[in-house]
Amino acid sequence: MARTLSTCTACGCTCDDIRLQNDGTRAVSTAENACAIGDEWFTTIDHGSPVASIDDAPVALGDALAYAAEFLSSARLPLVAGFQFATTEAIRAGVALADNLGGCVDWTGPTGDSASTLALQTIGGVTATLGEVAQRADVVLVWGVDLANTHPRHFERYSLEPSSPWIDGRNARTLIGIDHSTTDTLEQANLAFTITPGSDFEALSVLRAIINRVELDAQIVRRQTGVELADWRVMVDRMKRAKLGATIYGGPVAQSRELQVALTELMADFTAHTRWVAIAAGGPGNQVGAANVLAWQTGYPLGVNLAHRYPQYGPNEWTCAAVLARGEVDAAVVVADNLVGRLPRSAAEHLRSIPTLALDWRTTDTT
Repeated sequence: MARTLSTCTACGCTCDDIRLQNDGTRAVSTAENACAIGDEWFTTIDHGSPVASIDDAPVALGDALAYAAEFLSSARLPLVAGFQFATTEAIRAGVALADNLGGCVDWTGPTGDSASTLALQTIGGVTATLGEVAQRADVVLVWGVDLANTHPRHFERYSLEPSSPWIDGRNARTLIGIDHSTTDTLEQANLAFTITPGSDFEALSVLRAIINRVELDAQIVRRQTGVELADWRVMVDRMKRAKLGATIYGGPVAQSRELQVALTELMADFTAHTRWVAIAAGGPGNQVGAANVLAWQTGYPLGVNLAHRYPQYGPNEWTCAAVLARGEVDAAVVVADNLVGRLPRSAAEHLRSIPTLALDWRTTDTT
């Protein structure tokens, strides 16, 4: 049976060398080249759920769509949201639906979802493609994410092991790891730093101070970050000598606009000495695609209100969590996303209380 070349979105690596084999039904029997996370992503399928149901009662698809169209068209302010695991084409259709309904459209759940987008709007980005990292990065800093476990093929394909005309594999690269506890990634690092939980901003500030030759009190640095000032200086010296340095970040940094702004400023500071870039490790699904589609279709990347028949941008006002928590929307469409499991409690409770159409390829708390 022929194998189909596919891209995996089970984590932020988006490996594009996956070859899928179908078992004769709609299920995937094998996912060649996939890691354990990707294999589960492709081969797990929900066979037991009906194609459509209304209040848990199986119905014909047309009846379910007619029922949803009725309560959506009569809603005062509907919400079209989710999109975490939707295709670009589905996201575009969702934006068009929100436009037709005169509602809000957003892909965020928790406030941390929008951190990267808001940081980019605040200060810009100092970044590159993963291909450039694989080809040229001789120093890799992994901050706040255990790539060895959360992104099993990242080291293999992009950040540590690839060889190129400019880099001779793992032996030609320096891996620096920063996290709040010992991880498998830190175990592999040439320089490993276990910082005090919650001290990411302080650590970023210390690094910026060192590279900008600001005098620091060693005792205060040790107390605030859990790492000796001398060790931070060693790290900065190695980073300054990189031909191309790449920071792969996740965890608290990825969830905070302020921390990402500080990280971008640090990358900019290093450009006086060499080239450094920062790239989010990324999560599963297509949230980046959702931000891009909204920006392409409406001019804004998230939290868009189309109630007045033109786009209004409100990153702190019209996001999914905000409009649900305030109880302003009276109907919802959730596309390929378990929003009930990701939203703050007050927002999730309101979502449960209003008429909702859930479109998904799996059974979730939301469906």
